[in-house]
Amino acid sequence: MHHLSQQASSKAGEYFDRGYNCAQTVALSNIELLGGHAEGVLQLAAGFGHGMNAGCTCGALAGGVMALGMLLAEPGVTGFDKPIARAATELNRRFISEFGVTCCRSLRKKLSPLKNARCRHITTSTAAMTMELLQAEINAVHRVSV
Repeated sequence: MHHLSQQASSKAGEYFDRGYNCAQTVALSNIELLGGHAEGVLQLAAGFGHGMNAGCTCGALAGGVMALGMLLAEPGVTGFDKPIARAATELNRRFISEFGVTCCRSLRKKLSPLKNARCRHITTSTAAMTMELLQAEINAVHRVSV
């Protein structure tokens, strides 16, 4: 389980270094590693970077929730899906435990003033957290269905 989370972190770092925003980076790295449909992810996540370009919810966290939905939801899902809601709640909890807040503006004030170092660390860490949760949910489904 740990190996894939390290791969997600590494892949996220590569995407970040290539200029992808934090939401694109986290969503795409996780979706690709687990063989999900990545088509349209870059466009979907484009507006979520830099706290939705308003300094609100961190884009890395939003990208993680996008990956959870993309990889855990059944086609045609409507409303609140329990496994996704559970995983999104846990991702939010872990994010706050690690960084203290989910607000991009507050993270920028709290952490390093160097944007690339600060945001890259948040992004790669969130990609790893997301992968850990995805694997846990996928493993739980396999245990139940076997």
